[in-house]
Amino acid sequence: MIPGRKIYSHGNSGWSVWEVDGEVDSLYCQNLCLFAKLFLDNKSVFFDVTGFTYLLLVHANPTTHEEQVIGFFSKEKMSWDNNNLACILVFPPWQHKGLGSLLIAVSYEISRREKIIGGPEKPISDLGKMSYIKYWSGEVARYLLDVGDMEKKKTKVVSLDDISAGTWICVEDCLTALKHMNIAVAAARGKGDVQKVKIDKQQLREWMTASKTGLGPIIDPDGFVAGYGYRESSTDEEIGD
Repeated sequence: MIPGRKIYSHGNSGWSVWEVDGEVDSLYCQNLCLFAKLFLDNKSVFFDVTGFTYLLLVHANPTTHEEQVIGFFSKEKMSWDNNNLACILVFPPWQHKGLGSLLIAVSYEISRREKIIGGPEKPISDLGKMSYIKYWSGEVARYLLDVGDMEKKKTKVVSLDDISAGTWICVEDCLTALKHMNIAVAAARGKGDVQKVKIDKQQLREWMTASKTGLGPIIDPDGFVAGYGYRESSTDEEIGD
């Protein structure tokens, strides 16, 4: 039996994400961390799990409907560095199926609902970095493709801060994505001697095709349970005299 509660259903694919509180189901989460250590050399938190939330990726067999945990990520309940993910693992038999990107997308959607621009705890493992660069690049590419007037083909100026605000990916990681995509061409320097670059949308489309990056989002925000993760605004406001 899977502990916690289901927070996300990925359409009718049989994939879902469950949230488990490390304080409530501490033994389960400790065992999960010990199992992850078999595949992650940098995994260090095994027993002090109370300060973490664990998001399990679950697959339901289409015939038997039996549910199986095939991966997870953990996140601190309170992160002073705005980290939205501490550790991520898709179990080996299920790797190379795009499921890491699904978990990463869930972590960023939760950040968006919490109104926090963040990212994973660093340093990232080599395998994790590959997954993240793929995710960051896809999100940045989709954002840039939507920028400007497609019909009139006008040039649109956007900053790294704009991209970060539009994707909920921190500026440093947006820059990493742009460097990885290698489609930005140096242009004239702007105000304050800031380096500008030019990105051609046709080259952007070609990059997306070559890298097999889809035009649509990885996850469906409507797949989350109603109201999940949204930060509530305080109603207890102090009124000055």
